[in-house]
Amino acid sequence: MRRYLGFLFSLLVLSPAIAGAATDVCAKPFVSIRDIQDEEILHPQLTGMLYQRSFLKLAQRLSLENLNTVEAYAHTLSLRLTKEQTESFKAEYTRFAQLESYEAFLQIIKKADYWKSNLRLPNSYVALVAALARHMGEIHLNTAEVEALWLSQNWPAQDNLSLTRQLAQLAGALDKRRHLTVAEYTVSLRSLGKDCANITEASLQKKLREDFWLTLRNKQAVRAAGAKILLNQQTLAELPALRLPDQKLRLGVAHAVPLKSYANEDFRTYIGKRHDINRKDNLEVIRFFHTEYGDAPFAVVNKKEKLIQFFRADGQELSRNIIETYPGDELNSGGAGIYNFSSQQDGFVFLQAERDLQIRAAFKTNASLSRDMVVYVLPETADHHFRIRNHRLTFGAAKVFRNRMAYNYSPMNRAFKTVQIKVDLKDSFAQSYAQALQDEKATLMNLLSIEDDEYNMLAEFAFGVMSPETNFGKNWKYRLKELAPVAIALLKGNGLDTDENSRGPTQIKRIPQVIIEKYKMEKSDLKDPKSAAIATLAFSADLLKDLRNVSWQHPSIVEENLQDYLYYLYQGRRWEIRDATATPDKNASIKKIKQAVLLMTIQNN
Repeated sequence: MRRYLGFLFSLLVLSPAIAGAATDVCAKPFVSIRDIQDEEILHPQLTGMLYQRSFLKLAQRLSLENLNTVEAYAHTLSLRLTKEQTESFKAEYTRFAQLESYEAFLQIIKKADYWKSNLRLPNSYVALVAALARHMGEIHLNTAEVEALWLSQNWPAQDNLSLTRQLAQLAGALDKRRHLTVAEYTVSLRSLGKDCANITEASLQKKLREDFWLTLRNKQAVRAAGAKILLNQQTLAELPALRLPDQKLRLGVAHAVPLKSYANEDFRTYIGKRHDINRKDNLEVIRFFHTEYGDAPFAVVNKKEKLIQFFRADGQELSRNIIETYPGDELNSGGAGIYNFSSQQDGFVFLQAERDLQIRAAFKTNASLSRDMVVYVLPETADHHFRIRNHRLTFGAAKVFRNRMAYNYSPMNRAFKTVQIKVDLKDSFAQSYAQALQDEKATLMNLLSIEDDEYNMLAEFAFGVMSPETNFGKNWKYRLKELAPVAIALLKGNGLDTDENSRGPTQIKRIPQVIIEKYKMEKSDLKDPKSAAIATLAFSADLLKDLRNVSWQHPSIVEENLQDYLYYLYQGRRWEIRDATATPDKNASIKKIKQAVLLMTIQNN
């Protein structure tokens, strides 16, 4: 722990950077290499420093993304790559490879997978990934650093010189070790020193490219000896030792905030109140949670203001103190989210993240925190937000809930509450339908991996959708279709195959496979209210996941109005989400769903 604290100290107390490259190296950055006439190479120590620096910057990016292989990062890059970036990167790509191979490169990084040897990236492709990340503004590399990575493909093929292997090792993919934080990588990068002031980046890049061709022509004579790369016994590159802290994985145990006793409200009342408060700013949401539900004192960290505030269990502020911290909302930069206090040494505060229970150094302060105190770190950007969910405080993406490894987003809450579901209809089919939604809640939540609030919202939708689809099974067209499904198939041009027919009072075309396997259900069973309710809720749960994935395409979609937009996917009108033309407030069928939902009451027991 002392070694760890000392390592961080050089960053957080803003100590001067470690001295740059040795004077004699900068005085003579190019050196002759014997046995090869008229050849000069970049000083081996400069080459080694550039290589190690670019390696650490790649590793730092993996930490920021909370990924443990460069292949996983390459894949995510391929998904984030826009059409404009794809086109503009071509010029940079042709500095290293032939344009004809560009499309193949894009496919390779999309499929990259460290755990499949044939999809693992060699050093040349890691260098190209680094160049692409630089082009996209994700890694602050200079051209000489990328060139040093490119040069390394001509070095001996062994584990300690394999970029993908060494990155996986450092990121904890090969054994149980923690990611280094962004701050720790910054200290390590400083320890490598600075560039020589008397040589330009362009000169470095040019000389490294010349060294690339030199080693390529003489590749058979290149070998490794410890930290040195040799050509005919002459040193081409000398890799400096990396100054890294201990990577021992420290895990805590989950500490859920104890809840007060609160009155059971019907779901509609609760969700309306929840939606209203979730639209407030982060601090208001946090204080509301502790006023209404949470029963524990807490602290709030504002990294932008470099401030920590302490509150009583009822949300009243007690005191505030100054902190020293590191910017960034990502988990491995001590970023935003829900934490529990773990320990404090020499002013450094160690917090346990809600997402993975790992303990990391988060900030420095003279204030004392109490054991297991819940600590909320506010986001620095508007991309993330605290929300009430399932009567608990959660942290996630601002727009809709997403699973992002890079952030301390709240994990799935599997807590289950039994409910009573009643409908204000004297129709036996509707009553049996609602009863099934009530009775099967625990089974379906587990089977579909959905949370309590999600289930209740989907139960409302699964009931309400009967209104526009078949008027709760009373529509004459629906009854005719159920009497003669083969005739409908013939009219649709499907011959005697009724598999494509919409069936049941909610007119679904597909029963999710998990439901088929669990309940041994067939489409012909959908005329039964219990089967129809189960299948419709499960089908809607699939659509909800899909809606969250495409919500970024429609600026008006947020977590609080997902139910309003679900019917567009239910009808197969995905393009209205994609083209941002969906307007649920003007959609007659959605208005019918909303009216039908008012007939249902979901009450926690």
